Amino acid sequence: MKKLLFVFALALITSSAFAQNMPKDAVLLGERTVDFHGNHDVINVGRYEGSFRDIAFWVEKNNIEIFDLEVTYANGERQRFDTRLVFDAGTRSRSIHLEGERRRIRSVAFTFKTVGFWLLGKARVVVYGIR
Repeated sequence: MKKLLFVFALALITSSAFAQNMPKDAVLLGERTVDFHGNHDVINVGRYEGSFRDIAFWVEKNNIEIFDLEVTYANGERQRFDTRLVFDAGTRSRSIHLEGERRRIRSVAFTFKTVGFWLLGKARVVVYGIR
């Protein structure tokens, strides 16, 4: 029980620390909890009416690797990023610049591989848009 409380407190602290390190105009676009079996996921941004210059990832609870990143814009255009992002739990990505001035985002798709210890459980992937 003490271990569980410690892990919960640590997750809360790292979430707060991340929010402090993000630019003030960062907006939560969506999140997914990813497991060891799946290897592709999509975060649908929904009807948010903002436009963004960059996106950034935040990963909690377990270590993962993200590759084959694809952003679909509101007008249907897609931008692929040939990148390999490796995260330890509680870390964030660099800002990833989007084509054009500012873009409205429909979805963010990515392929992933959980590289952490399975006892730590599923990783939580959070995507932020930066204006």
